[in-house]
Amino acid sequence: MDDLATYLLDIIQNSITAKSSIIHLSIDIQDDMKISIKDNGLGMSEDILKKATSPFFTTRTTRTVGLGLSFLKMISEQTEGSFQLESIENKGTNLYMTLNYLHPDMPPLGDLGELIYTLSIHQDLIEFIFDFKYKNHSYHYQASEMKEMFKELLSTYSIMKALIELINQEIHIDEVNHEIFRRFKEIKR
Repeated sequence: MDDLATYLLDIIQNSITAKSSIIHLSIDIQDDMKISIKDNGLGMSEDILKKATSPFFTTRTTRTVGLGLSFLKMISEQTEGSFQLESIENKGTNLYMTLNYLHPDMPPLGDLGELIYTLSIHQDLIEFIFDFKYKNHSYHYQASEMKEMFKELLSTYSIMKALIELINQEIHIDEVNHEIFRRFKEIKR
């Protein structure tokens, strides 16, 4: 995996596999980057929660390693951030992480618009909510509103391309990436 959006998609896929029907992703970029993912899935027992960030543990029967959470924890530690995982069995799981987005080990953000669109059309999700804050700008997205507005057209190529572009414009992804790169270069001097 090369970018943060891909890591987030992997973790959210885990939420969907754990029977989540509602997922809320929040990204807040100020002095640091705060990310939270909250779901209403099956949750984890205390025993599983203790093992969940180990790359050598998975509840899946199709493989013997579970890298998603361990990668996110590693990124947060490598960027001098924090990582917290909370879960209640049969209620859901919450992940909170903070990243120093100016750290050399910080992966690029990736295509957040594509991530949001992909989750918007996922057949197993009733609701996907995305909140994004950068400086004084905030953006709120609810997949149910897009599903209601576009109905079956939501999965057409032209709507897909337009929505991805619109989301990336609304969250100012080019400006965010440019600012991160500019500030990172200043620090390296």
